[in-house]
Amino acid sequence: MTGEISHAQAPPDKARVAQELVARLDQALLKADGLVKANLILIKKTGDSWTWDLSIFRKGEDSLSLFESKGRGLEYKILFKEDGELIFAFNALSRKIFKKNDEEKYENHLNTGFSFVDLAGTSYQANYNPIVQSDLDIAGKKMKRVALRPIVPYFYSKLILLLEPDTLRPTRLDFHDKDGVLYKTMNIKYGPVKVKAKQKVSKEDIVSRLEMLDLNTGAISVLEYTEVDRDVKPDPSLFELDNLNRL
Repeated sequence: MTGEISHAQAPPDKARVAQELVARLDQALLKADGLVKANLILIKKTGDSWTWDLSIFRKGEDSLSLFESKGRGLEYKILFKEDGELIFAFNALSRKIFKKNDEEKYENHLNTGFSFVDLAGTSYQANYNPIVQSDLDIAGKKMKRVALRPIVPYFYSKLILLLEPDTLRPTRLDFHDKDGVLYKTMNIKYGPVKVKAKQKVSKEDIVSRLEMLDLNTGAISVLEYTEVDRDVKPDPSLFELDNLNRL
């Protein structure tokens, strides 16, 4: 893109600022140890919608996500190992396990706008080279803008991160496909979420919704967090591949 400075050529202070801004994205996205409850909602352009109850068990670099619907019960389990470096999906209806390799990690899960990689909690700072670019004016408001290039390109050729200028809170992430075409946008919303920790319940103002717009289909996918329970200590056996196909 015209006007871009490669990460390798960027002045040290600019590179440091870019890294710090991307680190804010990793810090903002909810990757709490314990149990996170959420809803995954798919709203098609026709107005038809589907909803799954999502439970995310996490311990360190491993996490297990369970997707349940009211009509079918448990539909999918996804095991993420080593911060999403290894991804295994279990289809509870067919009773089959699939290992997602390379480009397969970028397939949309349950026809939503969220790919397996998007759901993995993979570190953006560790997997992308950031480039500081000029601020972007949106509806009269200047936003911080950072372009991210994948260190190992499989499908996303570039991401564009927008942050509020004053608080530096990440607010939007634009995804470009392997041809460099913008094809989906994720808006990051903040709000009160119930958090349990040390036997106490409180409301914390954290990321509460991720809204993904698929520009090709017009569908909107919403990942809405409802509860975080940091007191839950997942058993290590939850993250063993041999147990993934157990219902």
